[in-house]
Amino acid sequence: MKNRDIYENALRILAQSTMMGENEDFEERAPYLIASFCTEALEINRHLCEALGKTPISDFERVWLPLEENFPLIDRLAPIACLYLAAMLILDEDGETSDKLYARYCEKLTALWQEIPAILEKIKEKYFHK
Repeated sequence: MKNRDIYENALRILAQSTMMGENEDFEERAPYLIASFCTEALEINRHLCEALGKTPISDFERVWLPLEENFPLIDRLAPIACLYLAAMLILDEDGETSDKLYARYCEKLTALWQEIPAILEKIKEKYFHK
């Protein structure tokens, strides 16, 4: 999946045109916002990858992700990234709708956290000396 797919799905959530050149301001800001989401979602990405037996990615540009590049996180996070991006793109223009989309983003992220299976680990015995 490409970052452009995330961007275009966010535009669809906002009922905006996906035609090139019709939302230049959104397209200019999207690479920064996608990078912001990916940076915020690194921990859940790591846990999801571990649960699925995949190697998590941690090496990506954390400030700006070109729309032509692949989405760096696991595909399961893509729909959540769309909600985040949609909320952030209209934050200044329509705060009420942005808040609603951000709440949906938070709900979806929380639900995904709850789907991650627990991992049993040994308890480390540590003693403190005076």
